[in-house]
Amino acid sequence: MGNCASLDEQTLRDREIGRNLKKDFKLSANVAKILLLGTGESGKSTIVKQMKIIHGTQNSEKEGLTEEDRTAQVVVIKNNVLDSIEALINAAEEFGYKYSESEAEQAKTRIVASLESLERANHYTAQLAKDVTLLWNHPTTVECVKRKNEFQFLDSAPYFLKQAETYSSPEYIPSDEDVLRARSITTGIVTVPFEVKGKGSSSPFKFELVDVGGQRTERRKWIHCFQDVTAVLFIISLSDYNQTLYEDETTNRMQESEKLFGEMLNNVFFRETPFIVFFNKVDLFQEKLKSASLTIAYKEYTGSQDYTEALDLIKMKFLGHDLSRDRGKYTFETTATDTNIVKNVFGTVQNIILKQILEVAGLL
Repeated sequence: MGNCASLDEQTLRDREIGRNLKKDFKLSANVAKILLLGTGESGKSTIVKQMKIIHGTQNSEKEGLTEEDRTAQVVVIKNNVLDSIEALINAAEEFGYKYSESEAEQAKTRIVASLESLERANHYTAQLAKDVTLLWNHPTTVECVKRKNEFQFLDSAPYFLKQAETYSSPEYIPSDEDVLRARSITTGIVTVPFEVKGKGSSSPFKFELVDVGGQRTERRKWIHCFQDVTAVLFIISLSDYNQTLYEDETTNRMQESEKLFGEMLNNVFFRETPFIVFFNKVDLFQEKLKSASLTIAYKEYTGSQDYTEALDLIKMKFLGHDLSRDRGKYTFETTATDTNIVKNVFGTVQNIILKQILEVAGLL
């Protein structure tokens, strides 16, 4: 009897091991392709950077940004500083504001001269950085910033302008936050592979995050990425409601995002594809609601400037475009520059995608 019981226990263990091996094999044979969509400035590329910080890539031996990742952003950050101060100088001209003091006027003259260079980041000297700091703290600039919704101004501009002099040091290496806030236009298609250990699985699960440019001119390339998509991750910038597009200053950014979201939801390629929706830039949205009415984007809105009420209206507008009854839609409120928030949210996203693949494979 004892031998029979022992044999049965061994058989059960063998079967359990066999099931786990089968499960691991099927998981390792799958690569979850997550297609990142959204309009320009929504925060898509920031999510890509966060995945590198949280998981690394298949080609890196550890989590986090490599030294190469960081040094590659130095020029981008210097250009962000220069683009931002240029936008402020131009705005002052347009608004009829003056930098009347001779010191400020001389600083402005030196900055404008440096902006004429094609390789202007190479001319980012300590003197130029001091000039930027002087203008950034000037009362004229303060008045311009109060009207920042009237011209194109990077969300991260204040962050970088406050630290302009830091970036002139030859020893400067960008921090995680510097990299996350750095802004460059995504052109073409960027694929970031990474691996995650699944619960109960001995082998890592492979993801591919595919980022494509969000500007109108880049969207014609999207169709090349539409096949074999496991899930669409659509990024919506909540703070865009009082801004216009870079490429078309007559179009409200949020209305453009809503239109694009509806087109993608009902695209023939994605009718049964799960949509994971990040309502992003929560921090900026909450701040803007204190002074800018949501009626800028939605004239019919009669509610308050309360965060929850305003967010509910936006969610209803976007999600109301879905013509599919059975599609899975999963919404999250995010601040893409906050690594802890993204890590927690993406942990849930991974479980959603893993469950879907296991169901397709007949393992659930």
